[in-house]
Amino acid sequence: MLAPHPLNLHRVARQCGVTLVDAEDNRSSGRKPGLCACKPTARAIGQAHGEAHLALVFRLCTETGNGLELHAATLQALSFLILVEVIPIGSALFEAFDRIDLGHVRRLARAMPGSTKHNMVALLYPMLTGTAMFEKAAA
Repeated sequence: MLAPHPLNLHRVARQCGVTLVDAEDNRSSGRKPGLCACKPTARAIGQAHGEAHLALVFRLCTETGNGLELHAATLQALSFLILVEVIPIGSALFEAFDRIDLGHVRRLARAMPGSTKHNMVALLYPMLTGTAMFEKAAA
């Protein structure tokens, strides 16, 4: 197993406009944009893939109007999609997420059998790649 990447979780979150809270605090205060109550998930992503990767995951939520969607399954799904480079990292990636309501995608994924994070990846992948991936190749 590879050694974990060094991580200053709170600094990365602060730089991305994310406030980390304990899960109990989130339940009493309600959801607010930029509020993240899944520190263990964020820490695991950062340690596995580095601070820059975690920052990109956070920014895909906070800078695309999806600041309420800092849930564990969402962060894990976004992390995976970044790793497989569905869209090259850059403005096109942010433009794509500007058009996606991650809250709606997460609610659909939760309603499906199986893991929410895996269902989110399955729902988001074709949205990001376009429908061409499902078209038959010309003979």
